[in-house]
Amino acid sequence: MRNDEHVNGIDPSLYPFLSQFPNSFQVFNWKGEFIEVTDKFCRYLEFDRAEILGKKITDFLKEDDFEQLNEAFDDLRKRKSIANFETKLVTKAGEDIWFMWIAIPLADSKTIIAMERDITIQRDISYEFILQQQKYKSIFDNIPMGLAITDEKGRIIETNRTARRYFDIKEGEALNRTLNLRKYTMIQPNGSKVYPRKSSLMRALRNKEVLDDLELGLIKKDETIWFEILATPIPLDGFGLAVAFIDISKRKQAEEKIAYMAFFDQLTNLPNRNALIDKLFPIFEEARRHGNLVGVLVIDLDNFKVINDSKGHEFGDKILKLVAFRIAESVRNYDLISRQGGDEFTIILPDLTDEKEAAVVAESILDAMTIPFLLSDEKIYVNVSIGLAIYPNDGKDADTLLKNADSALNLAKQKGKNRYTYFTAELQKLVTERLELESKMRLALDEGHFSLVFQPKIDLKTYKPTGVEALLRWNFPNRGMIPPEIFIPIAEETGMILAIGEWVLKRAIQTLKSWNLAGIENITMAVNISTKQFRHEKLTTVISENLRESNINPSLLEIEITESALMENTDEAVKTLKEIRNLGITIAIDDFGTGYSSLGYLRKFPISCLKIDRSFVSEITTDKDSETIIHAVSNLAHNLGLSVVAEGAETLDQVDLLVAGGIDSIQGFYFSKPLNAEDCLKFLKEKLSI
Repeated sequence: MRNDEHVNGIDPSLYPFLSQFPNSFQVFNWKGEFIEVTDKFCRYLEFDRAEILGKKITDFLKEDDFEQLNEAFDDLRKRKSIANFETKLVTKAGEDIWFMWIAIPLADSKTIIAMERDITIQRDISYEFILQQQKYKSIFDNIPMGLAITDEKGRIIETNRTARRYFDIKEGEALNRTLNLRKYTMIQPNGSKVYPRKSSLMRALRNKEVLDDLELGLIKKDETIWFEILATPIPLDGFGLAVAFIDISKRKQAEEKIAYMAFFDQLTNLPNRNALIDKLFPIFEEARRHGNLVGVLVIDLDNFKVINDSKGHEFGDKILKLVAFRIAESVRNYDLISRQGGDEFTIILPDLTDEKEAAVVAESILDAMTIPFLLSDEKIYVNVSIGLAIYPNDGKDADTLLKNADSALNLAKQKGKNRYTYFTAELQKLVTERLELESKMRLALDEGHFSLVFQPKIDLKTYKPTGVEALLRWNFPNRGMIPPEIFIPIAEETGMILAIGEWVLKRAIQTLKSWNLAGIENITMAVNISTKQFRHEKLTTVISENLRESNINPSLLEIEITESALMENTDEAVKTLKEIRNLGITIAIDDFGTGYSSLGYLRKFPISCLKIDRSFVSEITTDKDSETIIHAVSNLAHNLGLSVVAEGAETLDQVDLLVAGGIDSIQGFYFSKPLNAEDCLKFLKEKLSI
C-alpha cells in the first residue's frame, strides 16, 4: 500500500496499519469498487493498475458468478463482520483464476479491506501456507479492534493483541476459559448484569448465528469499557465463533453527556424541566391515592438582570449556584428542586395535608434570602418572588399546575416582588385571556392575521446565505404582535396547529417559488413541523401536494422537527421520516440538546442536520461546559455525516467560538434578524451578488 497516495474513502487512522503490510490488501468502497489494489493482484489478472481502479469486482467475473459474489458483499455490508468467501475471476487473457478472500468491513468509512489468496494451483504449498499464516497472524494481531476465536464449545483458543489489552491477558497466557467464564463483569446499556450462559454470544455460538449491534460494558477496576460486539460462525470443524470487540467508550461517554444535558441543568446540577415533568405524574398519583396535597412553587429572582448587567454573566452564574444551594437548605430533604432556566426555579412539595404548609416553605425561602451572599468580598442581596399552586385544587396535571404557579408568580411581582402569592380566582382573568386568544386564533387564518418572516442561515466557510427558516407571526387586532411562545402551545392543545401548520408550509413554499423566479435558485427553505403535525397521518400527503403545485426542487425544502417529537414513538418516527425523505426533502432536528438525545437513535433517523438549541449558544462565551458540549455535538454530528447549525448567535465572540467549535452554519441576529419576504429577498440578492 502506498503511503504517498491519498486513498479516497479510507479512514486516515488506518494508514499506519496498512503501511505495515504493503501489497497485502485490496480495498473496496461500499459499492464493491476497487479503490486500491496491490501490484501482485494486478499481475494475477494481467491488467494494469489503472484498468482495475474504479471498477467493480463483478467486472472481472462471468455473469453466472454475479449472484454469489453480490450475496457475499451484501452480507459484509449488512452484518459488518469479518467474512471469507471464494470467487472465480477472469484474467485479461480470458483465463479463470480462483481466489479465496478474507474481508473486513469498516462501517464508519464504508470501506472493505480484503486479502486474497490464489487457490487455482497449490504451488509451493508448504511455503505459501507458512507465509500466509505469518501474514494472517500479523494482521490478526495488529488490526485496531479486539478479536477472539473460539472452538465449537465456546473455549477461547486465540486472541489478538488488542483483545488481550482489553481483557488484561498476558502474552502467551493459557486462557483455560470459555465465553461462560469471565474475569470481569459485563453489563448491558440499561445497567443490568450479563449472565454468561444466557448471553447473546453463547446463543450465537449454539445456533451458529451472526451477531451484530450488540453493545456491552466491561467493568474494570478504574473504568468501564464499552464495546460494540460483532460475531460470526467459522464454518470449519473444531471452530466456533470469530468475535470482534470495537471500543465505543468515547461515543457512550458523549451519549451520557448529552443525556445528562437533557435532564440536568449544567450550571447548578439540579434537575431541569424535562426531569421535573417526568417525576410529577407519580407524585400526583401518590397524593391522589392518599388524599394528600402537592405544592408547586415557582421562584424567580427579583432584578437579577441588574446583577448580570452590572457584574457580568460569570458573577451572575455564581449567584445562581449560591441561590440554588440556599433554596435546598430551606426545604425538606424529600422535596424536589429544579432549575427551569435563567433565574427561575421550581420546587415540588409532596405529602402536604394543608395548603398552609406550602406557605411555610415559601416563607422559609424568603427568610433565607434576607441574608446577603458574600462573593468577591462583596455583600450581594438577592430577593425572590414565589408563585404557589396546589394539586389538585389548582390543577390535576403538570402543565396546568406549572402554568398556574407561574401566573401566581407574575402577580407576586406585580404586587411589589419579594413575596409569595397563591394562585387564586383573581388569576382566572389570565385563563379568560387565554380563551380569547384561542377563539381569535380560529379566525386569524381566514382574516389574514398570520404572516411569515424569514431568518437567513449563513455558511461559516463562505459567509454567504445558504438557506432561511420560515417563522410564524400573529398580528392580533388592537393588541399587536402575539409572541409565538404564547400562541403556539395553545394551537397545539386545541389542534389548530394542523391548519396553521399547513398554511405555513404552503406559504413558505410559495415564497420560495417566487424567489426562484426572482433569480434565487439554491437557497433552502426550512419549515418547522410541530409534534401534532408530525404524528398526523396526512403529513406526507400535504407536503407532496404543495411540492407538486409549486413545482420547486424538493431538495430546497427542509423540514425541522424537535427531538422530543421524534422520541415519543421512535418506530413510527423512523417510518414517517423515511416517507418525508423519500420525497427528496432534507430533515433537520431542531432544538437539539433539549430533549431525549440518543446517538443510537440518531443513526437510525434519515436526517441531514442538527440545529443546536440557542440556550447553549447564548452561554457559550460565559459557560465552558456549553462550549464543550457544542464542540462535542459538532464532532459527533460530523461523524454521523450530519451538518450542524447553531441558532441564536448575536455577538462576534459567539460566532468566533462557534467557528472554532466546528459549526457549519449560523442563524442569528448577528447576521440578520427575521425579515419579511420582500426584505429577505433583498438581503439574499445583496449577499449573493445577484
